[in-house]
Amino acid sequence: MQGLLGGWRTRCREEKQLGEQDDTLKLSAYIVRHDGGFSPNPFGRVCTLACCKPRIRRYAKQGDIVVGTGAARCGLSGQLIYAMRVEAVLAFEKYWERYPSKRPSPRTPVKKLGDNIWHQDTSGNWCCAPGAVHDERHRNRDLYGCNALISTEFYYFGRDAIKIPDRFRCLIAPTQGHKNTYDIHLITRFWDWVTAKAPKPGRIGLPFHLSEPICGVCECNR
Repeated sequence: MQGLLGGWRTRCREEKQLGEQDDTLKLSAYIVRHDGGFSPNPFGRVCTLACCKPRIRRYAKQGDIVVGTGAARCGLSGQLIYAMRVEAVLAFEKYWERYPSKRPSPRTPVKKLGDNIWHQDTSGNWCCAPGAVHDERHRNRDLYGCNALISTEFYYFGRDAIKIPDRFRCLIAPTQGHKNTYDIHLITRFWDWVTAKAPKPGRIGLPFHLSEPICGVCECNR
């Protein structure tokens, strides 16, 4: 990603060559401390993770599973907020071009939560979209992740989170940060359990911390 604070694109490639079992399918789990509909963003029939969790986004590849569980302070410890299979890993400039519908806008409460916020100006400087949930204070952490993760195969429960069985507790991140699992058989059993428990694919519930009511039309109802 040219211009990303002087060389993050090169470091991304180098770290992947040195790093996290890059040729192996993995499941990355973390605790969603604030489930407000921004990160992840489950609206518009596409679940995206474009801000926060920079190491997950930095090292993700197509086919990986990303899992977010509830926070203890919300009474959701050990419960599944969402699970997504990564369909595409897009550099920020590609995400900006291909998903204008995910850019923040004041038009509706859902549009305000758009996570497609980082883009380059004509000089190659990184800018944050006006009115976004994140701003310049989040620049380094967001941009360190290099990528936006895209999924159309996802199950987002939000405030309707479901309890994860004890047999899958070893997948869950116990504290801040994230936990990677590379056991393909365990990952497959977990995904089969999620698809069996979910009443439908896509967004099932609303975000736990979504305070504004949303309308019943357009992508707000998806």
